[in-house]
Amino acid sequence: MSDDEGASYPWSRRVAGLKSSVIREILRVVNRQDVISFAGGLPAPELFPTELISRLASDLLAAPEGRQALQYGETEGVPALRERIAARAPFPAGRFDADEVLVTQGSQQGLDLLAKLFLDPGDEVLVETPAYVGALQVFQFFGARVTFLPCDGDGVLPDALAAALRRRPKLVYLTPTFQNPSGVCYPEARRAEVRAALAGSEVLVAEDDAYREIWFDAPPPAPLVTGLDPDRVVYLGTFSKTAVPGLRVGYLLGPAPLLRRCVLVKQAADLHTNTLGQHLILKLLGEPAFADHVALVRDAYRARRDALDTALEAGVGDQLTWRRPGGGMFLWARLTGGGDAAEFLHAALAEGLAFVPGGEFHAEGQGQDTLRLNFTNSSPSRLVEGVERLGRAMRGWAPGRRP
Repeated sequence: MSDDEGASYPWSRRVAGLKSSVIREILRVVNRQDVISFAGGLPAPELFPTELISRLASDLLAAPEGRQALQYGETEGVPALRERIAARAPFPAGRFDADEVLVTQGSQQGLDLLAKLFLDPGDEVLVETPAYVGALQVFQFFGARVTFLPCDGDGVLPDALAAALRRRPKLVYLTPTFQNPSGVCYPEARRAEVRAALAGSEVLVAEDDAYREIWFDAPPPAPLVTGLDPDRVVYLGTFSKTAVPGLRVGYLLGPAPLLRRCVLVKQAADLHTNTLGQHLILKLLGEPAFADHVALVRDAYRARRDALDTALEAGVGDQLTWRRPGGGMFLWARLTGGGDAAEFLHAALAEGLAFVPGGEFHAEGQGQDTLRLNFTNSSPSRLVEGVERLGRAMRGWAPGRRP
């Protein structure tokens, strides 16, 4: 159905500017076997712990609690899973208890709940530059005024954050650990500076930490919100990157009064996160083999990161600039000679290579010369072949001219 065909429906004002993420649109195009995709943020399916999950599911469904795993559950989440999440969160022991944990449908639902609770049309939200597209979609859907804060290779600039806080924004959204899309991981010194800028502010700070366990060179520092006013921070996480995304199990940690309101909003949306998925994640977390699996994923992604980095240096090192990410799923690059990466995408697709133009992660009209490359969903040899295709596209492309 075209947009014009739906024009007679009495749409609400909030959906007037609603549009699909360009990433989802690109993924529709690149499902052909002859296309190598650096576009999606997909984990490697061949690394999923399918045998372990199969065994755990069989054991679970044969056990007395199997029927409960198929039944309706508490909105807050399975109590034992909430306790396990609180215990394994990367904070000092006892920082969170089960009453301060809400199990969500991936961390994306946590963003949606926060937006529903706090954002009225016109409210200001501070984000990094570049910023996660999924968060931008949520904030813009609820009519927020999104302000992109300047960043450097160490993260958001503390002085710019401090200046923006004087306007008393409603929410600060930060992804300081292997950020999507930039791959930046704030060093401890920058985290301390950002904490200092936030200290004393009444703004709510949301830290999205989806990639913490996917580190390659060194474990990341403690979460940025560590040490801030506990009544003014929320922390979002997910098991989609280390277990499997299809179970859709994430979590939101925060003060109990805030979470009680989140529960009410979640009840209106889906009653509860899928119970079977929660029980399987709980079983996974109790398995020593799961820690081995996470280490295997980390090693495999490190090798893929290195393959992409090496191939780019050898093939297009004079045409792109980038910083090798220390973790996560993405390499962020810039066209050395300038130009529009969205325009260049047409040349790349003609060669059978897809990526995401960086303008999607910026304020409108900015970041056109940047692009995001995913390395986790392709084998090292496939990554090398993808860079060869990228190089051929670059040799045949000139800014301002489509192939």
